[in-house]
Amino acid sequence: MAASATPPSPGFISCSRPVSHSPPSLLFHVAGGLVAEEQHERLRRFVDEWRGDAFAALDSAADHACTFASREVTDLNRDPVLLRTCFNDDGEVLVDVMNKTSSIFDKVVYVLAFDCIEVSRFRQLAQTEFYPRLLVFGLRPNSEDVPPEGELQKSFATSLSFFNDLIKYISGLRRLIVNLLKQLEAIYRNEAPCPYFLSCHLRTVFSSLVDGLTVIVTVDEIIAQNLNIGHAMSLFTRMLHSVRGDPPRFNMAPENVEELDRAVNDMDNILTSGLFQKCIQEDIHGNLQMVNLKSNKFFLDEFATLIRDSLTQSISRLDSLRERPYDREQLAGVLAIFILYTWMNVDSAPEKKATKLVMDLLKRAPVIHVFCVTQITCLSFLRARLPPWILATSFLRDAQKEAGTVNRAYLTSLDETLSRNSQNMQNELVHWLVSFDSTVSPTVQRLAIHAMLRMRLKQLAQGVFLANRLQYIIRATIDCHVSLGEPLSKDQVRSLRHAAELLQVVRAVYHRRNSETVLAMSNILELAQTQIQKHLLSVKAQLEVEITAGSKSSSLHLFARSFTRGKDVDTKIQDALAAVDLAVEMLQGCPSLQRRTVLHICLDTLFGLNKLSEESVAEILELSLLVDVAVDIHKIVETSTDCSFLYWSREMMPTCFALLYTQTREARSLQHVIGAFKDGIKLLKIGHAEEGVVESYERELGDSIINEVVMPLCRDIETDLRLHVHSAHLKGTVNVNPTKTGVRDLSWLLQVSPLRLDTKYIHIKTRVEMYLNAAFYDHAAVALHNWKTYNEMRQLAQQKYGLELDDIHLPCQTLEQGVDVLDIMRNIHNFVASYTYNLNTQVFIERLSSATFRKHINTISVKHVANSIRTHGAGIISTTVNFTYQFLAQKFVAFSQFLFDDHIKSRLVKENRFSKMLKDTEGNKRREYPVARAQKLNHEIKKLGSNDIGHSYMDQFRMLIAEIGNALGFVRMVRLGGLSYSSLASGHVQEGKNTSFELGSKNLGMAPEAVQAGKLLDAALESQNMSVDDTSYFNILVNVFSQGLQSDDNIHLKEFVFIVPALIINAVEAMVRSKSKFLKRTRSSADALFTDDGFVMGLAYLLKVLGQDKQFDSLYWFDSVRKHYTAEKSRLEEGLDMDSIANGLMGLQIWSQKLASVSEEDAHNIQMAVKRLSAYLMELELIEFNFSGARIFFL
Repeated sequence: MAASATPPSPGFISCSRPVSHSPPSLLFHVAGGLVAEEQHERLRRFVDEWRGDAFAALDSAADHACTFASREVTDLNRDPVLLRTCFNDDGEVLVDVMNKTSSIFDKVVYVLAFDCIEVSRFRQLAQTEFYPRLLVFGLRPNSEDVPPEGELQKSFATSLSFFNDLIKYISGLRRLIVNLLKQLEAIYRNEAPCPYFLSCHLRTVFSSLVDGLTVIVTVDEIIAQNLNIGHAMSLFTRMLHSVRGDPPRFNMAPENVEELDRAVNDMDNILTSGLFQKCIQEDIHGNLQMVNLKSNKFFLDEFATLIRDSLTQSISRLDSLRERPYDREQLAGVLAIFILYTWMNVDSAPEKKATKLVMDLLKRAPVIHVFCVTQITCLSFLRARLPPWILATSFLRDAQKEAGTVNRAYLTSLDETLSRNSQNMQNELVHWLVSFDSTVSPTVQRLAIHAMLRMRLKQLAQGVFLANRLQYIIRATIDCHVSLGEPLSKDQVRSLRHAAELLQVVRAVYHRRNSETVLAMSNILELAQTQIQKHLLSVKAQLEVEITAGSKSSSLHLFARSFTRGKDVDTKIQDALAAVDLAVEMLQGCPSLQRRTVLHICLDTLFGLNKLSEESVAEILELSLLVDVAVDIHKIVETSTDCSFLYWSREMMPTCFALLYTQTREARSLQHVIGAFKDGIKLLKIGHAEEGVVESYERELGDSIINEVVMPLCRDIETDLRLHVHSAHLKGTVNVNPTKTGVRDLSWLLQVSPLRLDTKYIHIKTRVEMYLNAAFYDHAAVALHNWKTYNEMRQLAQQKYGLELDDIHLPCQTLEQGVDVLDIMRNIHNFVASYTYNLNTQVFIERLSSATFRKHINTISVKHVANSIRTHGAGIISTTVNFTYQFLAQKFVAFSQFLFDDHIKSRLVKENRFSKMLKDTEGNKRREYPVARAQKLNHEIKKLGSNDIGHSYMDQFRMLIAEIGNALGFVRMVRLGGLSYSSLASGHVQEGKNTSFELGSKNLGMAPEAVQAGKLLDAALESQNMSVDDTSYFNILVNVFSQGLQSDDNIHLKEFVFIVPALIINAVEAMVRSKSKFLKRTRSSADALFTDDGFVMGLAYLLKVLGQDKQFDSLYWFDSVRKHYTAEKSRLEEGLDMDSIANGLMGLQIWSQKLASVSEEDAHNIQMAVKRLSAYLMELELIEFNFSGARIFFL
């Protein structure tokens, strides 16, 4: 998706109210300008304050897992919304120029601008379509160094239409270049239709000519360096020769085979024999229509001047921070222009100044990168394409002799730049990052709005220039080392890796501040256009003064001027004025490509007047450059920070990651390094490489991360944990001295957010946890006696590194009786909240949310309680009742506070009043409590608020009652556990007989020791027959609280019965929702339940304690809600019931009408509603039955 900026002029794709189109020159000079400036400043401060508050609110609401480490690296390819500016005019600017005037000057500008725009379009098409596909053609996965038989033929066959389009593209570009040369030749001659141009240097047109030849040269070099293209053509041609012998066998007609063979031969002749050389030989040197070029001295002199100026300016910017993104690419085009000039200047020695500049270029930049890894060796390029009469001179002899020395010196300078100036460039880049990335700073606040916008414009260009310089250093250093066979040292690889990181940082900063940049783009460009317009208006005023002065001259003076070429002077002034007017008109709208091209041509013509000072010319050129950069900022940033050339240097990949691992504090730059190598995947996809190539490269990238970062980290952490544990247990066996061995904080790598590749993620922390879990389990399985050591290492890993490791799933001890009752009793408040109770099976089941870090859940049954009583004795039963009493006393405080709250109490009083009114109106009739009022009460209490995890007050009150019921269920289980233990212990004693072993021993005359043993046996049997059956602990817990809770001090509890219907509805909905979560694998699955009988247990107990059993029964609540759900279900089922419709024509008509009235979506919704109501009815019946069973305990 693409969103657009909000600029002030037509031609921008705007999302808000456009700004008025008043002339920029008057914008800041109108009356009341100070007031407008003040209001603008106030608005800016308000927007900054609002933005700060909004970001603070978003950060506070964000998930705690979204840390800075996960936000610091952005991925442009995975953004849901891509924000880009698009500068388009509402109409055709060039057409408007032609329609408004019939001036020769305007027509010339129109023709030149049209050609320049077409060259730009051709260049853009080459960079996005042809370059990448030619570059990656024939690439194979790493496992397939040699392609299988027939694979190249197949690849060429699938790309046949592409090569055909390439031929058409090159043909059109060649015609365009020839046309551009003809236009220039027509301008620079004695009989020129517009003599005014003879004194001007059309650098914009010359630059377009350079761009066009650069495209041809680049395509030529890519084809020459990618040997797979020529090899595939030859293999395909050989295959066609085989097909020609028997076309029907291959299901082809003979004429089609012949036509295809001719087409492939033409492609081979055009593409593999040198496109640039064909362009020179066929289109220019050997073209009879271009003979005028060779004899036009004005044109050749202008051509030489433009070559010298272009080389001088480009060479002066090389190896400096002023170097522009496309300078080196255009140098290839300038060399091509120089070669073209030598071919046009037949049998003449090369121009000395231009030759000297070319020789200087061979020393400063012997190698030029034109696209990705495609490079041009300048000396070889010139020797292969210069005309014979130039090669016969001593022009290149000295350069050829010094080639080896120059290349070595060039490599040495690159290495020195990489080692010596890398820190300086890093400082420059950090300074730019801080200034550009800071949205609101004290410096910016103190600046005026104009100065702030101008500073932002310069910052946009400065970052691109820095990135371009870094990219050149990386690419040139790698290629020179490869071409000269010089290995890279580890320090050099580290510096290259760091430079690639900085490129990714620059891209990330532009991306992070993209929205601010787009929003400010309109104001920035308008300011720059206004500054240019000021200078142009001053020139216009001078020209108008000259014209006015000339019109006032005497007739004698005019007659004299007619003999001194004064007419030409007047024409030049008129043309200059037309150029100014046209340039000002182009500055009125958005800076689209058409407007900027026309503007640049007009400026080229105006600079030859010498009406502007050097400072003004320099400022206009600077502003024009900044506007060009700002308009295409997204494309230039993408090009300048692209590291796709690292695909051909992927041997560095393991070394880069290994060196980064040694510097753990640089762990956060790991994603930047991956991003640099991942640019190759983007190039492969743009170039339509095979899926196997992309997958192989991504797999190689992932393997390098695993082998050089993850696995060493796993081993080092395991070793560190082992040394710590052993040094604590075995004194002297491990000697760790941080002062000698150093300290490496490995936790930096564990804090890195998941690393993004193309189709997968690598989470270092998770992989380390998996490794340690497997290692600890394997080692513990081999030596079971070491389980405790590995458990300590697991705990140490959590404390030191924050690693959440699993328990060692091996038996470290034997425990038959399960959870101890004493532990439950001491932590009963945690127990009742972490377990759910099943009334029928007498089992407590642990909640999933309480066992998120385990692979099992605990259950507690009567058997576990019996085992605990066997261990601790029957005395723990009374202790359990005492602990439960204390727990219930605390819970009743919270219970009372909830019902005493004004929001709850007022609603319950209203329900009490309604119940009394219902009783008074209906008399002795059966009064069922309406379901609608219970649902309304439940909904109103839910709206009062919720806690941090989303539980409403009604949900919390229901869980409070469930905890009370769980405590009572635990008392019941302890009582049954005591009975179970007693029955097992006295299993060998005959029932129904009160035998005394002490008396029997005495009667038998046994020894005193036997009598004493019989006495002890009697006491043991009596302890087993303890009065558990006779003691009703539930009645005790009811009586101990009922008197106090039913007193006048707690009169607010009398309305509790009226919240019970709403509680039951809330419980039904919660249980249905919890049971449905068993079928879903989401984060909320931890809240899944299938039983919670503690609620009905607590509800029955509370009604008994408060003495509200009969009052609740008088509501006939379960009958009312059952009728409500049944009626609702029947009503919905009637909407889908087709069986009750009669047969025959009448029944068919009724069935058709009914079917037409119910859409498929409505029918699905009705079915889902019926299913939901069925679940509610079933859950309601379960609650009713369990509630009836629970009330029996309190009779």
